[in-house]
Amino acid sequence: MANSFDKTLMGAAAAGGGPSDDEFNRVSFLSHFEGSNNGVNNAFDDGSSSNHTITANGDVTQGSFGPFARPDGEWGVSFDGTGDSLAIASSADFALGTGDFTVEFFVYHRGFSSGVTYFDYRTTSVENTLYFWQNGATGVVYLRAAGVNHSFTPPSMLGKWTHMAISRASSTTKVFVDGVQKLSFSDSVDYVQGTTFTISEYSLASGAESVDGFISNFRWIKGTALYTSAFTPPTTALTAVTNTKLLTCQSNRFVDNSASSHTVTLRNNAAVTAFGPFLTSAAYKPAVNGASAYMDGTGDYLNTAASSEFAVGTGDFTISVWVYNLSGSLGLFDIGASGTGLSTGYDAPSIGITGSGAPGLYLFGFGGGSSVYSTAATGSTINEWEHIALVRSGSTVTFYKNGIAGATKTSSHDVTENIIAIGGYYSTSYLFKGYMSDFRLVKGTAVYTGNFTPPTAPLTAITNTKLLLNMADGQAIDSAAQNNLTLYGTAKTSTAQKKFGTASLLLDGNSDYATFLENGGNDIDGVGNWTVEFFWRFVNKTSPSIQEIISKGAGFQLYTINGSLGFALSANNSGNYFINSTGGTTLDNDTFYHIALVKNGTSYKLYLNGTSDLSATSSSNIDTGGYPWFLGTLSGAESTYPSNGYMDEVRISKVARYTSNFTAPTEPFADKGQ
Repeated sequence: MANSFDKTLMGAAAAGGGPSDDEFNRVSFLSHFEGSNNGVNNAFDDGSSSNHTITANGDVTQGSFGPFARPDGEWGVSFDGTGDSLAIASSADFALGTGDFTVEFFVYHRGFSSGVTYFDYRTTSVENTLYFWQNGATGVVYLRAAGVNHSFTPPSMLGKWTHMAISRASSTTKVFVDGVQKLSFSDSVDYVQGTTFTISEYSLASGAESVDGFISNFRWIKGTALYTSAFTPPTTALTAVTNTKLLTCQSNRFVDNSASSHTVTLRNNAAVTAFGPFLTSAAYKPAVNGASAYMDGTGDYLNTAASSEFAVGTGDFTISVWVYNLSGSLGLFDIGASGTGLSTGYDAPSIGITGSGAPGLYLFGFGGGSSVYSTAATGSTINEWEHIALVRSGSTVTFYKNGIAGATKTSSHDVTENIIAIGGYYSTSYLFKGYMSDFRLVKGTAVYTGNFTPPTAPLTAITNTKLLLNMADGQAIDSAAQNNLTLYGTAKTSTAQKKFGTASLLLDGNSDYATFLENGGNDIDGVGNWTVEFFWRFVNKTSPSIQEIISKGAGFQLYTINGSLGFALSANNSGNYFINSTGGTTLDNDTFYHIALVKNGTSYKLYLNGTSDLSATSSSNIDTGGYPWFLGTLSGAESTYPSNGYMDEVRISKVARYTSNFTAPTEPFADKGQ
């Protein structure tokens, strides 16, 4: 069952028709495998009228996690509990004085450390500021106001989105959890500016007390008390209402959407994620929500064949792309004269990201020899979507990041190179690690000639477009728009068999499998309930005799032995299992079965077609060591225990969907929330 907050988001019927899921804001992966016959994820189409052939090198793959995966306002930020935080410079906007105010946000806890800081900006423990935190051991929440602790114990906030709000009206401060008042006290404190404002960090000890989970839609309002009595939590993205001084953790990048436009600085490895609190009313559609290519930094890149259309000469041009950088030193694109397009010199346009700890964006080329051009305004931030554009207008070459002009160079250099490489520059030693979306080359037009608002929808082939890669051609995609799948061997979508819809994922029992790394860290490791479910149909249940249907490191394994179901779970990602349950029902070939493995508190149950088949009890929680998910094999031993059959309707949820026997699903899983 959904928690009370989820139910308020449910809605009576799905907007636009189709089923809805009132737990969709706890789904971390969902694939219907509704691709074409023999569909793969590494065939790229040029959306320009030229229709250039694109070569995919390495295991570069396409998927649904892109800069428009969610509407602006519906994103979140993932914190791993080990020092991740966001910082905003000290500002008078945080000096609340003696007036009314409101602070609110959504939080999703994966787990708890000894202390969890939501926000802090003290310089000493008794400063006239606010400090909001939770004791992870006891569950007690504290609002420390001018050195005085005010506390309450909320309902469990583990494994679900919770709305929290602090509001002062006429010298009375109240705290609300999911719209229910939990605390009230007289408060006439003159709150001052304080030091650096931190989200998910204890300001008196750098890197301490980070949230292990997600925060979304953090809003700071100075001068208005929005909440004075019980209310229904917001069901849509927060906006910059009157007196909003900070609005963050809701976009595809680290940005303040209030009029104050504070700089939001990433600390450690916090990451923008498409996992958010709101039950989206529209299903993912590539044409609307876009897509991306994932490159792992070890041989992955795209390149074109030689074409005179890519030799931009001495004229105007615009090269633009969205990037989600997972590393600090890599390349974005290059225009070369031969081979792969990765240059052996510095005369052609290229952009690289270099540096360690504080990466900067560097420009090469335009007849500048080995010269490097960079400004502080063009520094790159990991774990967010950034819009990058390189534009020549007349003789001025300008680099833009997120629509803001940075490095410039005067150059009328004749660019004759005519092969484009995407995902690297100079050589295969400088390859990109992360996600890329909407690469476009426009020859003859300076699309941007001053600061601009980055695109808010997938790009189209405007006049003079010579290359356009929307990277939305993947056939096996995540309809939760959070992950990109990589297909290995001859794994592909097939219309030969399907439980629902038009296709399923075919795995041949030899070298085929699919894998994805959960972007943003919405994982099933640690505390909290979860459900892993799918439909499976054997081609041959005994060849091989042991088949790993789905796994995640050594910590999570769901397998069969000559068709008989079993599962193994480990608390240390090793062969030391706290559960290794075998001897389940033996499945037949050529029959689709619904299989669901569910954690509910200390209960672990494997359901077959809605009936409990294997069960065990343990107070231990799994640890998968950060491994990706593997469909159709054992992670780390891909050729050892491959699966031989068809997989359909895979869904991973951070909730115990089934707590007793149930009727197996008779239609595809819903891919929207209302």
